[in-house]
Amino acid sequence: MKKLFLFTILILSFVIQAKSQSVEDSLKEQIGEIKDRISGLDERLLTSESSLSKLTKIKLSGYIQAQYDNFENKLSAPSLYNYFSIRRARLKVTYEAAEGIKFVLQPDFAPGSLSLKDAYVVLNEQWIKSGILKKTFSLWAGKFNRPNYEVEYSSSQREVPERSLIIRTLYPGERAIGAKLEVTPESIPLKIQLAIFNGNDGGFTQYSDTTGKSTSNTIENKDYDNFKDYMARATYSFKLGSFGGLDIGAHAYFGSLKSSTNATLRSDYKTIDSSKVGNSVSRNWFGGEFQFFADVLGGMSLKGEYITGNNATLGGAKFANGNLLPNFQNKFAGYYVYLIKNVGRKNQFAFRYDFYDPNTSVSGSDVNVLKFTGDNTMKIGALKCTKADLAYTTYTLAWHYYFDDNIRITLAYSIVQNEKVGKNASGTSNLIETYTNPNGTPGTIDYSQIFRENQLTLRLQAKF
Repeated sequence: MKKLFLFTILILSFVIQAKSQSVEDSLKEQIGEIKDRISGLDERLLTSESSLSKLTKIKLSGYIQAQYDNFENKLSAPSLYNYFSIRRARLKVTYEAAEGIKFVLQPDFAPGSLSLKDAYVVLNEQWIKSGILKKTFSLWAGKFNRPNYEVEYSSSQREVPERSLIIRTLYPGERAIGAKLEVTPESIPLKIQLAIFNGNDGGFTQYSDTTGKSTSNTIENKDYDNFKDYMARATYSFKLGSFGGLDIGAHAYFGSLKSSTNATLRSDYKTIDSSKVGNSVSRNWFGGEFQFFADVLGGMSLKGEYITGNNATLGGAKFANGNLLPNFQNKFAGYYVYLIKNVGRKNQFAFRYDFYDPNTSVSGSDVNVLKFTGDNTMKIGALKCTKADLAYTTYTLAWHYYFDDNIRITLAYSIVQNEKVGKNASGTSNLIETYTNPNGTPGTIDYSQIFRENQLTLRLQAKF
């Protein structure tokens, strides 16, 4: 009996040991599975964290401007006096690739005019660790705004619907393809911009027939000559204590067009300069600017810019006798002045006076009278002073209501006034143009008078 009991105990111990080993092996297997799952989860978390880290470097912003326009200029819009439109619909993507390196991409999705506005990279200097030059330099490359105050002032922030006439004329499209060096010392309120561009971005204007009628040619993403545009801008900021601040600055432009004929006519319609096809026709101008900000009565600002110099357009169109239309180089001047006043916390009033004279060498009385008769020796045809030489003054009044930080409603009215042309001996205007009304009846515009070219704009802007 005793032997049987010992044998039973021995058997039970073997069974218990085997069972314990089985449980231990099963437990080890389960722990191994858990470790594998945790390891896989770690890998997925690391992958997600890496992806999330990349996403946090991407910043999205943009705005949409939906508006209604009513035009009073029957000549430029004889059959369409008013319409709704999407003026701008932009999405800006900014990617911080690394410290000091930024990529920017901004298309405009406005219906019927999908275009690339910005596409550039910015490299900020990171190697100077101390001293006055620390974080002073940045290099831009790609397509971006030209260095000018109103050009660089975002359309989503500007206090009137469109830029001034002189800026729209000198910098069509605002942007250009090239490179820029910015100098912004941390310890000095100074900013210097030096840029070089292809020079043909946004299009240019050239004379296309004997009357001086002009056409625009859009050039994008390529250069067709070896001439480049050079620009420089410098601004300096003054603090006026608790009262406000003052920024002053200046910018310069040095550019050229490739001559398509053998002569260039000056803006007085008298002086002709010989040149060769392919030579440069210079376009140079200078501007001075200021922005005054005052923290009084809710806040107000006064700002403006004056620009003067020589612009140019290309000739090359052939006359019936084989003579060529000359290039044209015109002296110009223009300026704009803003007055902006906050009214309470949600309203703002803005006024802009905008003047542009595309040819300061002639007056309105010279239109259709003053004429270069041509030069058969140089094989250059005649060119007449036209309405393209007339100065324009625009008064723009705007009222903004800020629903919140992202939504703004704007009501603006622009009063456009033309320079008057002269009259002949019989008292008839030297320039009368005709148009046809929507009902088929004829109409006329007399340029010896100031005729209505005003425009009303109602805009709803949403930003994010």
